[in-house]
Amino acid sequence: MLLFWATIWTDVGMRRARLHLARTAVDTGTMGGRDRIEYADTQRLEITSGWRREHAGSGLTSRLILAYVEREAGGQAVKLMLARAGLSVSEERLRDENCWFSYETKLALWRAAEELLGDPHVAEHVGAAALDLSVAMGLKRALRALGTPAFVYGNVVRANAKFNWAHQLVLLESGTESVRMRYQDLAGVGYHRYDCEYTKGLLATVPQLFGLPAAHVGHSVCGARGGQCCEFDVRWTTGTRRLRRAAVGLAGAAGAVAAAGAVAEPILVPVAAGVLVAGELGLAMRTMSFLRRRLRVLEHRVREQDDAAGRLLSSLEDLSSDLRLDEVLEQITTKAQTAVGGKQFALLLMDGSRMRADRHSGIPQASLAALESWAFEHRKTLIEHGTVVIDDLSREPTLANLPQEQPAPFGSMCAAPLVFREELLGVLAALAHGSTVFLPGDASVLSAYAGHAAIALSNARLVARLERQAGEDPLTGLANQRTFHNECRVELSRAQRSGGEVSVIMLDLDEFKAINDMHGHPHGDQVLVGVAEALRASIRQHDTVARMGGEEFAILLPDADKAAAYAIAERARAAIAGVPVARTTLSCSAGIATTSASETSQVELLETADRALYQAKRLGRNRTVTNPDFPSEVPAFAVTAGAEAEQAPAAQAGGRRLAS
Repeated sequence: MLLFWATIWTDVGMRRARLHLARTAVDTGTMGGRDRIEYADTQRLEITSGWRREHAGSGLTSRLILAYVEREAGGQAVKLMLARAGLSVSEERLRDENCWFSYETKLALWRAAEELLGDPHVAEHVGAAALDLSVAMGLKRALRALGTPAFVYGNVVRANAKFNWAHQLVLLESGTESVRMRYQDLAGVGYHRYDCEYTKGLLATVPQLFGLPAAHVGHSVCGARGGQCCEFDVRWTTGTRRLRRAAVGLAGAAGAVAAAGAVAEPILVPVAAGVLVAGELGLAMRTMSFLRRRLRVLEHRVREQDDAAGRLLSSLEDLSSDLRLDEVLEQITTKAQTAVGGKQFALLLMDGSRMRADRHSGIPQASLAALESWAFEHRKTLIEHGTVVIDDLSREPTLANLPQEQPAPFGSMCAAPLVFREELLGVLAALAHGSTVFLPGDASVLSAYAGHAAIALSNARLVARLERQAGEDPLTGLANQRTFHNECRVELSRAQRSGGEVSVIMLDLDEFKAINDMHGHPHGDQVLVGVAEALRASIRQHDTVARMGGEEFAILLPDADKAAAYAIAERARAAIAGVPVARTTLSCSAGIATTSASETSQVELLETADRALYQAKRLGRNRTVTNPDFPSEVPAFAVTAGAEAEQAPAAQAGGRRLAS
């Protein structure tokens, strides 16, 4: 288990605010000086021991085992080990650092590795080799960023559940160069020597992260040998103290020899000088070796930080390069998962008077609903405090059921607000199994990413709004002529592929010029807005209605035959007749064209609908004309009208437009 790695990023120097309805205490010095709101004491909700047993190991452990066997015996040995463990079909999952596996799977892997390599202490050797293998690189970068072994060891409990739910590490004592820890069973699986040795190997490597010698790890109490639990005593040296001690000891010895020579035997004086020179040379070599190791560590940290910054910038460039709203929303969740691995994500967006989950990575619906309520309830706190870390969801009333949600019990959350110009656009929420999991690196990366994501989201919304405005009629909000023609092209192309029918209705208000002349253009504009609302209420959800100019409107009807188109046209004309106009009744004329021919062009379809509308006007207005035969040189029209009118001869194609 990578228990000591899972627990090191603590809340010291970490910007965070803990939420509760009642503010019981306020501390400073966390979350970069922000307030921390403590929870009132509530009953803690626990998950089942069976679930813990199935999550006894993370993909980091399995990847380390596979990488170590591959280094020691080659790639074919990995195949043999997996076959011996009965896990041949699981190699991909075992190499995924974000996956979980059971206690039995973990033991099977260790047992197969021991038998294949003939190494009874393979678990300890794997742990000790963790720094040499290309596994958990992000975790190693974060460890080095902490600066000292004491800080790593001192916070070993912080996020134990990040990589193991079956056991827990508890810090018993801590000093400047020593700690004492307890490893205890939470799932009823007991203890095994593999876990003991693996933990020893990992704990020993911590000082090596900083260019120091490996720590000495004592294991006086062992659960695998009959103890109630396991206890580890870890001691290490900072390096410089050892050199100072050696220098003081050397100087003292040389001084003692010189003093003795001055009193009793003068020949001892040059001997003391020689001893001092030789000792100084040896000490200088040790000092240089120590400094070289420290320099390599510092260079490595600089490269790691540069690489991390490069990856973040690359991710943000990808996010900002696409101005299409759907793609930007997808990028936000995808890139966040890359930045903070091993977590589940939900992107919540402000939608009027509520928060709505727009994207997520497979979070159950009940959990999403709780997140939406929590985010909306605490929207002001999120704006004021920034990124919020909740270490124990069972203590937050709105989210208290998430730790019991199956099959995905979530124990902690990091929520980063998407704020642009003091406006909360949404919340990017990362959820993790287990309490006290999120670390300073997680929170700071998610916070920085959310800031850039907010800018990208704002830009994408602006572009979407401009595109929508470019395709809308400014008075009525309906599609404009350009958008209508584009939609016609799309639907005709689809109909030609699928063999469906497409209909178009052209409508023109009757005697509208007289309304403008009698009541003025402002009143005429109000009438047009009312007509737009009447048309919206008359069409189907997937239809498109547009204002083509002046008092002329058009409706595109996908998958509508002549009968369906006629019914919609009559419904629209009836709705328009109900639009209030001072001292008169509004009416309109309609022309319909329907096509199912694969050769029909957009121009032919619209021209035929135009001719039908032209004929409706010639026949006396206030009627619908349907073209039954499309296309034809001289269309035959079926005519209906709100009032009887004498049938007129078919109009010749062309000529646009008769006076209203």
